[in-house]
Amino acid sequence: MLHDDRLEALAAAFLTLGRLHLDSPDSATLTQLAGMYLEWPLAGPDASAHTAQGLDYWSASFGAGEDAQALRKDLNDLYGRTAAAKVAPFESVHRGEGLVFDEETLQVRAEYRQLGLQAPRLHKEPDDHIGLEFNFVAQGLVRALEALDGSSFVDADRYVGLVRRFYTEHLALWAPQMLASARDAASSDFYRGLTALSLGALEELASALESAN
Repeated sequence: MLHDDRLEALAAAFLTLGRLHLDSPDSATLTQLAGMYLEWPLAGPDASAHTAQGLDYWSASFGAGEDAQALRKDLNDLYGRTAAAKVAPFESVHRGEGLVFDEETLQVRAEYRQLGLQAPRLHKEPDDHIGLEFNFVAQGLVRALEALDGSSFVDADRYVGLVRRFYTEHLALWAPQMLASARDAASSDFYRGLTALSLGALEELASALESAN
């Protein structure tokens, strides 16, 4: 079983990253991140090189004063909210026939049900957005933490097992390549940083799940 502090760090990172993939930060959130990013939960001497790179990008972003409007445009351009996407954020596009709402979308929807979750725009926007998949990992780890707090070790193992399966059967098969492409396509240091931090979080998750076997 994973240690509580590692579970907590991974959950916090995936929750924050998932939100920022779904919606660009407003001015208040940017100010908060600028004051706290050096305390990134997965930072440290043993951190992934991607994590270190991501924090460097965020340092450059905050130093240059990239604002909420510029980041909103960058996210829209990257993921195609208002125009053609530079990089599609949906698993089904990368793993299927290049179509949204394909077989992978339905598989991910079924996984969400294991935690009592569903996509906020069910049937209107695909369930397999990178931000939602990151949120699934976060929610699974949070439930594992809650189970450990209640000494429900069997439940904690079950939740970690759900996260392991989801990572192995979904995220690991498409997210690293997609995130690397998004990092290269981003026009802001903020979103270059976000994608690099996301790559680092995936590496940390894979390492943690392996050590918990």
